[in-house]
Amino acid sequence: MKQMKTIIGIDYSLTCPAICILGDSFANSQFHYITTKQKYSGKISHNITGYLMETYSDPIDRFTKISDFVLKNLPKNSLIFIEGYSFGSKGRAIFQIAENGGILKYRLTGQEYHIIPPANVKKCATGKGNANKDKMYEQLKKDTGLDLMAIFDQQTLSNPVSDVVDAYYIAKCGYESFKSKETSRKN
Repeated sequence: MKQMKTIIGIDYSLTCPAICILGDSFANSQFHYITTKQKYSGKISHNITGYLMETYSDPIDRFTKISDFVLKNLPKNSLIFIEGYSFGSKGRAIFQIAENGGILKYRLTGQEYHIIPPANVKKCATGKGNANKDKMYEQLKKDTGLDLMAIFDQQTLSNPVSDVVDAYYIAKCGYESFKSKETSRKN
């Protein structure tokens, strides 16, 4: 009998990457993220944990530490979904985002992962491929009844709440897409 893989959603970024280890609900999923703010580090709730970004000496050291964080929090036998690049980035940041993502993908060699375009995640979550962060957050509140901003003591939506929301929908939408492809292959 084939063992079910653990579904992982990764909202990968330079400042606040977040990972969702998908359960049968938001409450039964596990979330890990990196933050630069002490306020958001530690156990935020029974299933959400923040880690302070480690100091780094140069960009490659930074990218390595971010990918170390991901690898440390991945269960064995995972099916990984990573949100693809957003094309709204400008200037030098776009190269750093690509280098950061490239290092993670290289280090995931041998593990099954799939890239999901941001518009696909938004459409799956809200029905609109151009949904903004606020609409994604409102959808999570509607789907789960949770007010993460209150749990994180945020007055306006920002990191790490928006990253936790994204990681959840990346995992959930990735799984739904993968499941439908598997079902159509069997039929």
